Amino acid sequence: MHIFYSMKKSDDLFTYITAACGLLASCGDFIVTFILGALFPGYNSIHHSESYLGTSQSPVAFYMNAWGIVFFVLFLIYSIGLRKFLFIQGKWQLTVVICVALYGLGEGLGSGLFPYNHVNKVLTLSGELHSFFGAMGGIALAIIPLGCYKIFHRESYLKLNRYSLIVFITGIILVIPFLLSESGIISYRGLLQRVYILNYHAFFSVIALVMIRNTMKD
Repeated sequence: MHIFYSMKKSDDLFTYITAACGLLASCGDFIVTFILGALFPGYNSIHHSESYLGTSQSPVAFYMNAWGIVFFVLFLIYSIGLRKFLFIQGKWQLTVVICVALYGLGEGLGSGLFPYNHVNKVLTLSGELHSFFGAMGGIALAIIPLGCYKIFHRESYLKLNRYSLIVFITGIILVIPFLLSESGIISYRGLLQRVYILNYHAFFSVIALVMIRNTMKD
């Protein structure tokens, strides 16, 4: 069973734009946080999470929180493109599209509007909402490769089927040390967070490139 659909040439530009939004959000998150981290005296990307860049103590908080909103918009547009071009019909298809949008909402808008602030080492309401949205985004993130594994059938899309399964399994494995670092049980919180995110963002980039490649074939 094939999931790719023929498109009108008038839709090509829309597909390129939405796929580019997925690529920009996935790659841009690392670029933006690297640049802002370099502008934050004392910030260490190995030990400090991305959320620290957006707190009230951060000199780059405005830019980090603004990026969170942009991140959400990019992922929302990307999810619309996925629904229109790639995941048009089916329960798992709709689930993946919704989860992509929820990830952008949780990790982007939620983080941008509600910084991870503390007062006397206790989370503020903003910090608690930040954690809530982050957890929502994390759950959505874990579901996406599982959904793609169900969608990309082995008979027709062997490579994508295998890659989806690998991302799903490695995501489950990588989230364990990341959560341990979040709890302060182990070190290297920033590094573990970035490795965990990279696993999924690389996957988003591959799917975006698949969209572009199949549009070029039409």
